[in-house]
Amino acid sequence: GDFAMNGGANGQVATWESITELTTIAAASFTDTTIQIPANALAYAVSVRVTVVIPTATNFSVGVASAATRYGLLLDTAAGTTYAGTDDSMRFYSAATSIRLTPNILPANNSGRVRVTIFYLLINTPSS
Repeated sequence: GDFAMNGGANGQVATWESITELTTIAAASFTDTTIQIPANALAYAVSVRVTVVIPTATNFSVGVASAATRYGLLLDTAAGTTYAGTDDSMRFYSAATSIRLTPNILPANNSGRVRVTIFYLLINTPSS
């Protein structure tokens, strides 16, 4: 769940949050998640669990469009593979940003599934 810290009398608060999605891996060179790191958030980690093997590929990377390996590189495509995704330091995102999953070989079909969880910090400014 979410965890708020140092809530102020004027509405200022920092909140640790997470969102998760079971992502279908497309038979394409990459798949972007529907869930996104929110705009103006500080992302801490992007963890993954392969729930259904990604066909054809032997490994995959986890990142964003501008940095495809930011949160994981050469991860095994086998069902049951997990990765904490803390490879990068906390990073600010000014715009909402999808997570990009990039297999090393084009999957034969879209049967692969990966659960993706984004952990981030939101800062709410004072309301008065």
